[in-house]
Amino acid sequence: RERALGPCEDIMESAAGLSISLHPLVIMNVSEHFTRQRARSPPGAPVRVFGCLIGSLQGRTVDIANSFEVKMMPEGDGRGPAFDLPYLKLRLDQYKQVFPTYDLLGWYSTAPEVQEGDLALHRSLCELNESPMYLVLDPNPGPLAQDLPIVVYESEVHLVNDNPMLKLTKAGYKIDSVDSERVSVDHVASVSGAGDASEAATIVAHLGGQHSAVTMLSDRIKVLQLYLAAVQHATVPVDHAALRQIKSLCKSLPAMTAQGRFADDFLADYNDTLLVSYLATITQGTGTINDVIEKFHVAFDKHMRRSRGTFF
Repeated sequence: RERALGPCEDIMESAAGLSISLHPLVIMNVSEHFTRQRARSPPGAPVRVFGCLIGSLQGRTVDIANSFEVKMMPEGDGRGPAFDLPYLKLRLDQYKQVFPTYDLLGWYSTAPEVQEGDLALHRSLCELNESPMYLVLDPNPGPLAQDLPIVVYESEVHLVNDNPMLKLTKAGYKIDSVDSERVSVDHVASVSGAGDASEAATIVAHLGGQHSAVTMLSDRIKVLQLYLAAVQHATVPVDHAALRQIKSLCKSLPAMTAQGRFADDFLADYNDTLLVSYLATITQGTGTINDVIEKFHVAFDKHMRRSRGTFF
């Protein structure tokens, strides 16, 4: 019998040699599904969403092109949620009417890693796909994470004591997109604006990028501070190469300790910014005065013409 799969248990690297392409639409669908569910849930409540992956399979090439949400049913014996297979089959038939070349490729969920009970859910899809895939998206990656928080697993059957056992193996994947998806991703990544709001949207996008950069810099500085404190308390071994790099980094910032240099440069930039703001205000005020003068001349000329006609 197959035993339950615990967290990080029975996970191996795949040797099947599949070429898996993951489209950005799938990532956006899963992220939007989790965000919407978290907004509906009470604060602090654990949130996990499930769905199915659809796409095409040609030989050893797998193209995960789209996804859809599925309804989950809690089991009475307490083993965890289960797929509502009639609903799943109905949704799959509806998608196949629009995309006849798409088939069910697997399922997805949001979690830091494979959870206990996932193998039972994975096994329940075997009646629709002999070898389903499993995509796990971590909704809360670490601040220093550089790769996508996505892991794709494929199914493999291994013989353990002459008994077949279903296992999940990590599979490599690449991000692939079509022109329409690139447009959608660019639109989501940028702040959209229309009419007079375009300039404000550009400023918001610029400030957002600066905020992200400063936040990342602050997180990495905190990592260095924690490391130095741990070295000082002898809780971690001393790495002289790392300490030399940290000291070199600190010495490369002399502007903060130079006598009056940082203050002078800061005041110069601050005064230049104020000067630009004052010039813009003066220009705007001058334009307003010109409009008032033009209106006054128009009204005065009409009055003079009336006066001259009455006098003569």
